[in-house]
Amino acid sequence: MTEISKTPHPMKSRLLTFAALCGATLSLQAQAPPKGFEKVDQEITISTMQAAMKYDVRSFSVKPNAKVKLTFKNPDDLPHNLILCTPGKSKGGDKGKEVIDAVLKLGEKGVEQNWEPKGHPRILHSTGMVQPKKESVIWFRAPKKEGNYPYICTFPGHFELMNGMMAVSKRANPVTNLTYKFYHGKWDKLPDFSKMKHKKTGTLASGLFELSPKDRDNEFGFVFTGDIECPKDGIYTFTVTSDDGSSLYIDNTRVVNNDGVHAAQATKGQVRLKAGKRKIEVRYFEGSGEQSLFVEWSGPGVKKQPLSPGSSSGGGGGPSGMLIAAADGEAAIYRNFISDAGPRAIGVGYSEGVNLTFDANNMRFAQIWQGDFMDGARHWNGRGQGFQPPAGDGVIKLPAGASFAALESSGSAWPKAETRSPEFRFRGYQLNKKQQPTFHYERGGVSIKDTPAPVAGKEYGHLTRSLQLSAKTAPANLYFRAASGNIAVAPGGFLVNGDLMISTRSKAMIEANELRLPVEFKNGTATIELTYKWAQ
Repeated sequence: MTEISKTPHPMKSRLLTFAALCGATLSLQAQAPPKGFEKVDQEITISTMQAAMKYDVRSFSVKPNAKVKLTFKNPDDLPHNLILCTPGKSKGGDKGKEVIDAVLKLGEKGVEQNWEPKGHPRILHSTGMVQPKKESVIWFRAPKKEGNYPYICTFPGHFELMNGMMAVSKRANPVTNLTYKFYHGKWDKLPDFSKMKHKKTGTLASGLFELSPKDRDNEFGFVFTGDIECPKDGIYTFTVTSDDGSSLYIDNTRVVNNDGVHAAQATKGQVRLKAGKRKIEVRYFEGSGEQSLFVEWSGPGVKKQPLSPGSSSGGGGGPSGMLIAAADGEAAIYRNFISDAGPRAIGVGYSEGVNLTFDANNMRFAQIWQGDFMDGARHWNGRGQGFQPPAGDGVIKLPAGASFAALESSGSAWPKAETRSPEFRFRGYQLNKKQQPTFHYERGGVSIKDTPAPVAGKEYGHLTRSLQLSAKTAPANLYFRAASGNIAVAPGGFLVNGDLMISTRSKAMIEANELRLPVEFKNGTATIELTYKWAQ
């Protein structure tokens, strides 16, 4: 017999919860999901561990606002529940203890209320108390705000052992139960950590392999262990970029060997895996100097996906751990030495998950990328030397050299790139109420206002760009260069190097492997509008 409840939590009516308590077997009966949840973004199954008083999944991650189906199975001989909580003032650090304190205050009413303090402001979702050999299914939208959301069992005496963490993150990934052990020591290759005593241990609910839990900058090591869900049978590729040594194991078999003392370098390995959950372990050590660790994977049904914060290029470049992020609905500005953008670079990161660098020597977009913006550790720690690469993914480099040029004809050679184009004058930038910049510069007698803007997307957005030109005397044969490389006409625009789609309403042409737009003045003004999208 199946009982179905479709009543949203009274304090969270906007979050749809649907629970189904099944019969004595653990096979889930076929049921139609609630309206709008016919297709979900992520499915999670969490079971109690029989006679162990634990959840088998102690941490997992979901993307903001994702549609989630969570199945809670209870093969144990005692009743259990799973209550998902808000982070609270401790940002998840109390593991939901505020709710437990409220349960204890129920007293004799606890049994009547199934040990759940109805209406508590920190409760997001509840499976209800699930009896032995039964299960519950809930559908919900993940919170829009990133952070750590604890889940707990509120049956008396269970909380201390039965708790876990759901991380809401744009970098959500298939790694669950990720924990670390941190060691002190001086090595020139990976030691046998199993014979050593660790200094501390902890959980990384985000599922990301990162060095942030360290308490020193030199002579330390980590062992990370967790589970990774393979969606299909097939060959999977794992890549580890590290400074110094590292290795990666799947089901206790070494797949990547990147050991030894060295600067940041990437090493790949492949392994054939069956669909399902597999054990993953990463070992790492740092001697002295710069430090980095970046893990990524790809395979059947998985495009190249990072399993670490930052990027493979950013992770290999130097210090990490001081990510710069824009406030919701705003932009963040980072002025410093940035890779491929020169010493007068201006980085712009938008909360929509898209970013760019502007080269103030040549008045050009140097690169665009998605995800994390910049890691400020290199320039904010110590002497701050070197060029900082982007911290995110999908980095697309745009042509070096001047963005505008006067040509004899549309097919003439573009002027050679210079460190600083002498015909340009940078006049600064102006921020709007969202802290988003418009760049002002001049070329000869032409004044240019260059305004990029983000457009939100399901995960990451894309960029638009509007260039407003004005001149008392319109120059002849002025061209704007939007891209270079392998360019093809495609539905809706131009496909550049297979990874960037540029669309424009302006006249555009492919000449000398470059996408060029003639600047057409009318009454002393001209407008160029572009859209930059990452090709799927």
